[in-house]
Amino acid sequence: MTQNMTSVENNRFVSGDVSELQQVNRSPIYGYQHLPIMTLEQAVKELVPLVSGLPNYVALAKQNCNRNSSLLTWDESAAIYLYSMQTRFFPMLNKALRDEKRHLLKPWFAFLKLFLTALEKLPSFNDTAWRGVSGDIDSDFANNSVKTWWSVNSCSKALDVIEIFVGGKGVIFAIQVMHGKDISEYSAMQGEQEVIIMPGARLRVKSNPLNFNNCLLIVHLEEESLSDQNKQW
Repeated sequence: MTQNMTSVENNRFVSGDVSELQQVNRSPIYGYQHLPIMTLEQAVKELVPLVSGLPNYVALAKQNCNRNSSLLTWDESAAIYLYSMQTRFFPMLNKALRDEKRHLLKPWFAFLKLFLTALEKLPSFNDTAWRGVSGDIDSDFANNSVKTWWSVNSCSKALDVIEIFVGGKGVIFAIQVMHGKDISEYSAMQGEQEVIIMPGARLRVKSNPLNFNNCLLIVHLEEESLSDQNKQW
């Protein structure tokens, strides 16, 4: 099924501004870890009143997802497909992840359990991926500083996917990913070449940002190895 990307709001790879990126990554996601794995239909039951058209999205995801995977169950594959569809589902999840009222994330726990369980089963991606911020370059990315991204952060292996939405002013992150999850084979938008940086990833700024005409920052980030991350705790 072909879908067009229509706005930054619906785009998983570009934040509207740096504060949005900071809000979504402000704190760990707690509370879903000990839930049982459910079917996708069960996992989104509490979300039906919140996301218009959700039963139809779920049906499409179950119908169109990759069911030939030797790594994932049908429901796990469909959860990734649902996340990647150009619908209201992702913006609503992103809004809940950003909200300071953490109890508003609770209805999403069962889906997050299924979705993140699926991602954990995929092999790690170790290469460059790209993420962007549109319209805001007044942020501090000092050389050797470390950022912890606590949320689910989508990137693309293709720079042109990011450039479209950053436009003439913004931030482009060139991220050397070590433990990302390439969901291209499971995505509703395979051409987006999506890689997800997992919650809790620590990203080190490798050099001072390149500033082009006070309009565009290029920030080089490197995901720390798991052993390096463990040394920080």
